[in-house]
Amino acid sequence: MNSLVKRICILAVSAVAIAAAAIPAQAAGLVTQGSSELGVGGLLDFKSAVGTDFALDVRYSYFFWDRISLGGVGGFSHNDAASGVKVGGVGEYNFKLSDNYAPLIGTDLIPFVGLGLSYQYVDIHHEHESALVLTAEGGLKFFLTDSAAVILSGVFDLATKDIFPDDDDANKWDLSLKLGMRFYF
Repeated sequence: MNSLVKRICILAVSAVAIAAAAIPAQAAGLVTQGSSELGVGGLLDFKSAVGTDFALDVRYSYFFWDRISLGGVGGFSHNDAASGVKVGGVGEYNFKLSDNYAPLIGTDLIPFVGLGLSYQYVDIHHEHESALVLTAEGGLKFFLTDSAAVILSGVFDLATKDIFPDDDDANKWDLSLKLGMRFYF
């Protein structure tokens, strides 16, 4: 990936982090009705034709009910074998831990599961393909402050066509690890 794309991605992540620092804290684990969530995440893909993939996703979700959010996602990915863009919708459920739970670091720890449906356009070895992709995700949110959390999750994608690079071929499925930040306001 060229240096300009890397710099743009670093600037985008930095801008979101600085903006989120200005958001006032309201409650530990702000996953209640009426809250909004802004997320930035990257993927570390274990099953790629060229080793590790670079991917950046940006999402916005709104909590229509306590612990349940719906929203949209957009993303960009690139490596030496493939590049692509995606746009779609996401839904997420955030579990509640026992009232006796007290985190060692930060303000809260919240396990979550999510589903998404997206349209993805991919260029693999100069062959263009597009597909609908169903995404299942599960992981943990580590709240550093009341309005900022680090997320770590496992992601499983299932596509209608072979769009995920794997060695010298392409598959309809992909398994990856996501690391990101979520900001609440």
